[in-house]
Amino acid sequence: MKKQTLSILLALVLLLSISIFPVFAQELSEDEVSGYFGAIEDWTTQDLALAGVDSEAVDLTEFEAKSVENPVPTAELTDEVTVEGEKGVDLQAKSIIDPATVTLSGEFVACGDGKIKIEIGLKRTADSSSTGMPNMIFVKSVIVTIGTTDYELQNCKSQYGDACSKVYLDASGNATLTGYVEIPRVLDTTPVSFDVEINYSKTAHGALETPVTKSGGSATSTKDLCATEGVDVVATKGIYEQCGGKASFKADIEVPDEDGPECLVPAQIYVEGTSYSNYTCRYTRFGSEGYPFGGDYCTPGKAIPVKPGDKIRFEAIINDLTNPVAETSGGADLNVDWRFGYNPAMISGVMESVPGPAELCDAKIVPLKPLDSMEDANDPIEPSGWYNTYDKAVVGLYQKCGKFAVMQIRLRNDGAKTGFINLPGSVAVNGGAPIAFYWLSSVAPHGNKVALGPGEIVTLVGRIWLTNLISQTNSDGAANVAVNFSDLGLYMTGSLFSDRVNWRCY
Repeated sequence: MKKQTLSILLALVLLLSISIFPVFAQELSEDEVSGYFGAIEDWTTQDLALAGVDSEAVDLTEFEAKSVENPVPTAELTDEVTVEGEKGVDLQAKSIIDPATVTLSGEFVACGDGKIKIEIGLKRTADSSSTGMPNMIFVKSVIVTIGTTDYELQNCKSQYGDACSKVYLDASGNATLTGYVEIPRVLDTTPVSFDVEINYSKTAHGALETPVTKSGGSATSTKDLCATEGVDVVATKGIYEQCGGKASFKADIEVPDEDGPECLVPAQIYVEGTSYSNYTCRYTRFGSEGYPFGGDYCTPGKAIPVKPGDKIRFEAIINDLTNPVAETSGGADLNVDWRFGYNPAMISGVMESVPGPAELCDAKIVPLKPLDSMEDANDPIEPSGWYNTYDKAVVGLYQKCGKFAVMQIRLRNDGAKTGFINLPGSVAVNGGAPIAFYWLSSVAPHGNKVALGPGEIVTLVGRIWLTNLISQTNSDGAANVAVNFSDLGLYMTGSLFSDRVNWRCY
């Protein structure tokens, strides 16, 4: 059997079996996707030319007859619908936040994990015809400024436990946002001053309103874990594989005889400012003569009891450095700061470069969340099945009762060399191939290839002319889409949602 035939059969099996794969990527609602892509226009002769179709052999009149510009007239309501005396359209999210009423507070643990919990109180302006009824706001970002450094609020939640991307105001027009920022230094009991900037819109995909800014916030220590004397750092040693491979950092420490910490908590380790908390941790105890006599694995965030005069070696093993490849491919030393709870200072040192497997320096194309507006959009998607299948890596819309669809994919080069992406020539919708499609790229292609430098991201938008599921497009059910990057070994799947425009069905 030919390899091409085998690949096609394998792709079909994967598409039919997609429901058994676990979900790794964030879910997208149909409303979010529809708001992102907007209306899907019918194809023109230029679209046909880009897709390699002879425009003279295609009759476009049947599509134009059912286009958005020429809908079939529908009966109009004679009476205007009102709710509590107001027009229904005025009940859309139109809440404006009053900067004067914003409240700020924060708290942290001195010599803890370096995280400051932030709480922000919001209140809408008074009712007016321009403001609308209390409803919701859509928060795009919350920037916390400490000194001269900006931090984006992490794990932002509303008072109802929802993500801050959609914040419901209560009946009085109030809302509370909570989250944290991580400061890459040891915090003592001194209060931390901070300012906040909130960027939001009144609708899910509307223009941003004037940012809400508030100064004068203060975070206070709720618990003091700082020892009077910090541990003595006897020696440090660190190595890393070039081009972002494995890394190890060891620190030999000695607990002071007096006023030292009663325990140590391995916490975040910073490599060139990038924070790592999910690393392999282990420690070894040494006797007075310098001989090891015990040790174990340690868990980041869990305390290890120590005694005066203890001599301990701690080691952090990072499986995959995510620093910019420009740092890990040049052979330069990487600065390291390791936070330990109860210790009033970071344990600092450097990682020296060692040659790793040559393939680590090659281009490494990884799929990202399909929309850059998603939470954790720049975190690579993990494979969700065999044959490098990536579920929910593609998303798009199709025209209800129409013939056209649009989809989007995002890829990044995490390698140290320039990589090349062949624009995929294999697309399947519900297991069948569309008659034609073409790609739009955020990076200028060279022929049928896109060159990605280290760390560079490309967004690919595919325009599809559907022929295999016209009988299904009136149901509003999601269609499965699969894109095969055969040269990269990436099989990316996702959903095309209905645009729910009924005009074409008349």
